[in-house]
Amino acid sequence: MQGMNNFLQRTITGLFFVIAIVAGLWWHPLAYMTIFAIVIMLGMYEFIRMIEGLDAKVRVLWALTIGLFLYLSSFFIFYAGLQPRWLVVMVPLVGGVFLTELYLKNKNSLLNIATTLIVPLYVALPFAFLHHLAFFQGDYGYEILLGFFLLIWGNDSGAYLVGSLIGRRKLFPSVSPAKSWEGAIGGFLFAAGISVFNFYLMGTLGLIDWLVIGALVSVLGTYGDLIESMLKRSVNIKDSGCVLPGHGGVLDRFDAVFFSAPAVSCYLLFC
Repeated sequence: MQGMNNFLQRTITGLFFVIAIVAGLWWHPLAYMTIFAIVIMLGMYEFIRMIEGLDAKVRVLWALTIGLFLYLSSFFIFYAGLQPRWLVVMVPLVGGVFLTELYLKNKNSLLNIATTLIVPLYVALPFAFLHHLAFFQGDYGYEILLGFFLLIWGNDSGAYLVGSLIGRRKLFPSVSPAKSWEGAIGGFLFAAGISVFNFYLMGTLGLIDWLVIGALVSVLGTYGDLIESMLKRSVNIKDSGCVLPGHGGVLDRFDAVFFSAPAVSCYLLFC
């Protein structure tokens, strides 16, 4: 009964989550930008809370400011023609982290700087790559971005379903004992099927392109999940947060984005 309740909770939460994301992508570019800005802020907050278990002091204001600037400036470069030279603001922002430690004279300055800078690097920067997908054709279009998230959700669901049913061989037991090779292969096959679906539904890229993107999302999304598990184990926590009932925190839900979004963006840039 407990397992069924968890499954229902996971399903209901996931359904509302998907509806919110899809509606934001479809409605307007500013709605898309706002939704993921909120996701980034929540994700950075969760990551900061994770780091609290270490003997380090994250400079929260600097971390959030750098992450939000990275995300918003890159969005407005695509959306409003903001000159890329504005990215030079990153220089004083990053420099400010170092200067803060200099004046505070903390004994763990190096660790404080490193943990402060890794927050926007790990959480916010990957989401900035999503803008390239959204504006790939020049003007805003939700098709590639929606297809990307359908692949993530399909890989996730396929791995969960197949792994639950027939998972036997552990994929990476030292980091995530619940994940299996059967689940990973199931997720890959689900992603391949959705790649074909995206080709016929979205009509923006060729079939080979969607299949390559599907493979990137499946493989790197799985690595993103494993790396997130590794980070949580290093600070002895099970979930990054509790924002999404049945799914853990925002980082738990978006860990597949962190490595797959930059890879897909690079593929589209050079293919």
